[in-house]
Amino acid sequence: MSPLRRIRSVTAAAPGLYRAARDLLGRRDAARVVIAAALALGAGIVRARGRPRMQNAVRHFTWSAWLSLRYGSATAERLTDQHERHSVDALDSEADLRNNTAGRAYADRHRDALADDPLALWRISGIGRRRWRAGRLWAVRGGRVERSAPTATSRS
Repeated sequence: MSPLRRIRSVTAAAPGLYRAARDLLGRRDAARVVIAAALALGAGIVRARGRPRMQNAVRHFTWSAWLSLRYGSATAERLTDQHERHSVDALDSEADLRNNTAGRAYADRHRDALADDPLALWRISGIGRRRWRAGRLWAVRGGRVERSAPTATSRS
């Protein structure tokens, strides 16, 4: 899927995401959640350099980690699970849920280092890319959900 089609696909989900976040967090934070989703998408596009599976994995890892840092793991899980309920692709949703879980776990372990960092979302996307390269994120390949393949230059 081209980056423009991916952006259209993600922004089509924005109204439902906004409503879910508004119901949980209020209007101001709901807007922040949608903006963070867009920023995670952009960071994923940049970090993945044209690799759609990596882009999707990094995006979900990044967004879920940021949500967890900002609102706590339980809220991040509720929002990302709600977002996945609208997916039409069960395998893609399964990979997304695994990457969301990895993002929340990362944020929980590194909360002190990232909590006050204004560039946390960007930095987390770099971590996501490294985790992808280390075989620690998930994607759909050949009709099943698989770990990303480690590369020779991977760092965790």
